[in-house]
Amino acid sequence: MRASSPTTLLLGVVLLCVATALIGVWMAMTPAWLGADFTARPDGAVVITRLTPGGPLDRVGAKVGDRLAGVGGDRAAPALRASEIGGLETAATQTQAREQARREDAFARALSAEPRVLRLAGQDGVQRVVTLDSRVRPLTRLGAEFWANLAFGLIAALIVGWVWALRPRELSTQLFSLTGLSMLAFTFGWAVNSSVELVMDGTLATIVARLNMAGAVAYGGAMIAFFLAYPKRVTKLPIMLLAPLWVLAWALTPLLPGNPSVESMGQAITSIEMALIIVAIAVQAFASRKDPAAMAATRWLGLSVIVGAGAFIGNVAVPIALGMRPFLDPRFSLGFFVIIYVGMAVGLRRHRLFELDQWAFRILFYLSAGAALLALDGLLITAMGTSPQAALGVSLLVVAFAYLPFRDVLWRRTLGRKTLKDHEMFAAVAQVALIHGPEARADAWKALLSKVYEPLEITPALASNAKAEILDEGVALGLPAAAGTSGLTLRFPFRGRGLFGTAQAQLADQLVGLLSQIEEGRDAYARGVVEERLRIARDLHDDVGARLLSGLHRQDLPQTREAVRGAIGDLRAIVSGLSGQDLPLEAALADLRHETAERLEAVGLALDWPPVELADPGVTAPYRVYKNLTSAVREVISNAIRHAGATTVAVTVHEDAGRLELTLSDDGVGLPREPGGRRSGLANLERRLGEIGGTVDFPETPKGTVVRLSTPVDASAPA
Repeated sequence: MRASSPTTLLLGVVLLCVATALIGVWMAMTPAWLGADFTARPDGAVVITRLTPGGPLDRVGAKVGDRLAGVGGDRAAPALRASEIGGLETAATQTQAREQARREDAFARALSAEPRVLRLAGQDGVQRVVTLDSRVRPLTRLGAEFWANLAFGLIAALIVGWVWALRPRELSTQLFSLTGLSMLAFTFGWAVNSSVELVMDGTLATIVARLNMAGAVAYGGAMIAFFLAYPKRVTKLPIMLLAPLWVLAWALTPLLPGNPSVESMGQAITSIEMALIIVAIAVQAFASRKDPAAMAATRWLGLSVIVGAGAFIGNVAVPIALGMRPFLDPRFSLGFFVIIYVGMAVGLRRHRLFELDQWAFRILFYLSAGAALLALDGLLITAMGTSPQAALGVSLLVVAFAYLPFRDVLWRRTLGRKTLKDHEMFAAVAQVALIHGPEARADAWKALLSKVYEPLEITPALASNAKAEILDEGVALGLPAAAGTSGLTLRFPFRGRGLFGTAQAQLADQLVGLLSQIEEGRDAYARGVVEERLRIARDLHDDVGARLLSGLHRQDLPQTREAVRGAIGDLRAIVSGLSGQDLPLEAALADLRHETAERLEAVGLALDWPPVELADPGVTAPYRVYKNLTSAVREVISNAIRHAGATTVAVTVHEDAGRLELTLSDDGVGLPREPGGRRSGLANLERRLGEIGGTVDFPETPKGTVVRLSTPVDASAPA
């Protein structure tokens, strides 16, 4: 396994995440466990606001509202004040922050001394001394805020690590990874800090606070650099340095007039960075305006960042920077950033980016609908004094009947594609398939593709695929061979204003499949025409021609007339076959019986063929069945006349269950035993009966020859 292989790199990322999680847990469990939350009252008292069931303070009988009077058992010592702890107040200047850190460190050291003795004061002000057990804080008591924020950072780190492991040398993935590491830093600091009950070791507290804020500032700088580099690099400046430069600027803020603390300046800097991120997205969109794939990536990634980071900045960072309360509970608000990494990872891996192009607009429209609903609801409540229930109902109606139709109109005008309706598409494909000549058909096929996809370029494909394939991230679409072409590549669909997606590829497969089916039908029709012509020619030659030639050489006028009448009958049968009419089977057999009788009588042979009476006189037979059966009987009679030396020929007819069976026998010399001779001539019988699904048998007989012809009597019998 190579050190730089994706597997190795991804394994390294996983190990980093595991180590980070272990360090975070260790740091959260290091402070002395009290089993309670505290707050500072305006008078400076530190009171219990929540007790952990089964925790150290709960076990010694502490109550919510009790005051933490001090550490140690000296009841004469003055009561503890919040300013002495250092971790419950916000420092306005960096000097104050350093002093608070010193006091916090000192208090943490005193709190961790064994045995852990505290002084508590009840509502009556009477102090009591309690000794807490020294149990290690259980993992289950670290709190949901700790685990949630640690998980947010780890998820982001794993996603960016996955993308970076696949493309470690690309600047865009490096910057993307830097944003993920920055997020891991500030979520790590947030998670550990949220687990602190009262104070923690001063060094650890400083590390946690710096990681949290430095990570947030570096995140903004890395995100700005990312949008200046991806999908198109818009500047040659060393943008990789943007993140550390922002961190350096933040670290130097205490040098500003008034000595502001780094913590107080962090929120303001991240708000400024958010505005610059939006500017960078706009710059990237302008640079990508002529590249559909790059524009699609910018739309999707930009939307992911604006929705994810914007939700956090707008609801938490900006209110805090303005001295207001956050609009949403800030404890789990970092989860908004996970949206960014899910969206960006999908976009950066370029899987189905062509679909994300339109999905970006769909999500934007949905968000707009939500924003319109909230804005109208708030306006009705605050400006018109409408009750919340009525305001919500009116807002839903307005959004449903006004915004949604407007959204559809906007969608059609901006992204909707004009395409052919199903029946128009079928007619157009059929027209292409039935055009005579491969070159004209190929030109018509290209014209149809131009009408459907509006590509700026259609070129022959270097290799033909079995199915349509999206190429170059949706810029091109490879089509399989069709309509006489060897495969085509369409580029820049919709006049260069869009990308090929799965829907376009599926439509192409449907068009090609439909075209192929119609072409197969056309070819089958052409083959049928040729076969029918050959059949007519064969029947005219074999039957009509032979009868006329026979009549021409006969000296007897009645025999000549009979031959001519037979030829005319054959012509009628051929015409009936062309018209697709079925012939009455009983009448056809009667004609055949009459013809056979005349032929045998002419050569002095007797015929034993009772009149034909079928069980169903109305049964009909297709022309092919009638024609092949008649020819087979004539062949057998001809062999009997020429070779059998017989005196009598007998014919029996049996019709049952859709099958007709004719048995012809003579009292002649029989079939020769050796191959060839008459046996080879009888192969024609097998061919004729085989064409209509029939069979020929030669049953054993002590004298003469017996031939049994069997065929299905079905209008749909195969030809």
